[in-house]
Amino acid sequence: MGANEGRGRTAQARVRAVATPELYRRNPFRITGLTAGATRREVRERRLRVLGVLEVGGAVPDGVPADASVDDVRAAFDALGNTEHRFVDEVFWLWGLPTGCGCPNQLHQKHDNAVAAHAAALDAEAERTDDHPTPLWTEAARCWTVVLRSDSFWQHLAYRVEKLGDRRLDESTVDGLRTALPGAVLAPLIDVALRSPEPQRLMGYLDEFGADRHTVEDARTAIADGTYRHLEGLLKSLRSELDGNRAETAAERAVTEAAPLFDRLDDLVPRTEFRRTATLSEATAVVANNIGVALADVRDAPSDLLRDVFALARRCTLDPETLEAVGRNERMALETPVFRQSTRQAVPVSRILYALLHGAAGIAFLVAQLPDLLPVVFLVGAPGLLVTYAGAGNPRVGPMRYPVLLGIDAGLYLGLGQTELPAWVAIGIVAVLLVVAPVIGAGRGSR
Repeated sequence: MGANEGRGRTAQARVRAVATPELYRRNPFRITGLTAGATRREVRERRLRVLGVLEVGGAVPDGVPADASVDDVRAAFDALGNTEHRFVDEVFWLWGLPTGCGCPNQLHQKHDNAVAAHAAALDAEAERTDDHPTPLWTEAARCWTVVLRSDSFWQHLAYRVEKLGDRRLDESTVDGLRTALPGAVLAPLIDVALRSPEPQRLMGYLDEFGADRHTVEDARTAIADGTYRHLEGLLKSLRSELDGNRAETAAERAVTEAAPLFDRLDDLVPRTEFRRTATLSEATAVVANNIGVALADVRDAPSDLLRDVFALARRCTLDPETLEAVGRNERMALETPVFRQSTRQAVPVSRILYALLHGAAGIAFLVAQLPDLLPVVFLVGAPGLLVTYAGAGNPRVGPMRYPVLLGIDAGLYLGLGQTELPAWVAIGIVAVLLVVAPVIGAGRGSR
């Protein structure tokens, strides 16, 4: 019994060793150009012929991939010489039509479709081809699910054990594969997802492979592990920033670094389903809240940054008490004298430009109407220009104030431009538009 269990473990170890994104590209049958049903004699003859050509620098024989080196080919033949390895490698290569095994044609066809689609999906993810991976993953999942659930598949493996005639193989070898193959089929997908910027897309294929809940959860946890550790390290760094009285730096990092990491985790391993995510989410909320409290005491701290960091704290917690504390701290922060005095609202550049054009239009109108009274133009135009510019810098001025005034300028100045007006009328028009109009209702405006 001990020997039999050992054979099963050997088969499992081989399956896990080859179950990488290179599963099919590194398959010895692909590299040597042999079929999965090749006899020992065919393997020996092929080895002599292929290596004989390659070792003397000859052209790559038909059936051998162009990217395979002499060492690759030699290692592939060595693997086929090890029956325990070869038996596993047969599972992941094309079988062709049944010959002596008694399998239904449909089984071999499904198996070969699974191999071909799975290999093509991995090549597409590695950008070796321009194929879209989605239909390939779907086909691979569908076919592998059918194959692994088929009694005929396992009967075929039992037949191959008998056909290979090696005492190191027996029914325990097949039992070992029965345990390891479902995970091995998923392993390349998980490996690709670990390196992908969009793991959620790839994780969506796990259900299509018919993986059980525990397998899916383990896969998601494995893929999220790097993000978990990254966020944990970041929180430690943010606490150090707070201890060093660098609240603004901590706030900026929390918003720009911690928030995307939290979103990635909650998408891949939702906090409602994964305890580690829930724990880390609450820790993030506490750190963000503490940063917000510290930032409220920083003079000239950006108001938007303070709001963003408290928003992050609210988003990361589902605990009612924490939510209440965050809301209370934010209200207190917004009411602090330091925060009220430091609040800055940016004024759009377009508004300043509108204001300057409005002032220029008034001055140009005065110059055209009163060419002999330039001192008066200066005395009216310069203060008017200053008032106009100052009004544009007031964030409470309505956003449409100056576009509307420019429209009035265009109609009034162009309409009166060809008319000779008394000096006092021209001066009055410009004074009203430049000095009076920009400040009317400014205190009631809103951005």
